[in-house]
Amino acid sequence: MKRFTLFTFLYLALGVCLTASALGYPNLPSGFQTSLFVSAGVSYIVCLLSTFLFWRETTIRFYRRRNSAVILPWLVIGFNIIWTIWEVQSQNWAMEAILQAFSRLIVVLLFAEIIVVTWQVNPER
Repeated sequence: MKRFTLFTFLYLALGVCLTASALGYPNLPSGFQTSLFVSAGVSYIVCLLSTFLFWRETTIRFYRRRNSAVILPWLVIGFNIIWTIWEVQSQNWAMEAILQAFSRLIVVLLFAEIIVVTWQVNPER
C-alpha cells in the first residue's frame, strides 16, 4: 500500500527545484550541472521510495535496534546546516554555493524524516 507523507512532497519539491536550477542556469560548469541533476534524481528516487511502507518500517527497525543512536540525526542535521552556512558565506553568497547548499538539503530531509518517524513511534520524546 502506498502512502504519501509531507516528506514525499518535500522530496518531490526539492527534485523539481534542483532540476529547474540546473536547467535555468546554462552558464554553470557542466560538472556542477551534472551534480545538480544527480541530486535531483536522488531526490526523485527517495520520493518514490518514501511512498512504500517498508521505508517507515526500516526506520523503525533501525531506531529500535540502535536506541543509543537517537542523537545521530540531530548531529547530522546540525553539522550540515553549519557547514552549508559556512561554505555559502565564505564564497560570498555565490550562486554556485547556494545551489550546492540546495543539493545537500536531501541529507537534512532524510534525517528530519527519521526524527519525525521516531517521534511517532516513541511519543515520550
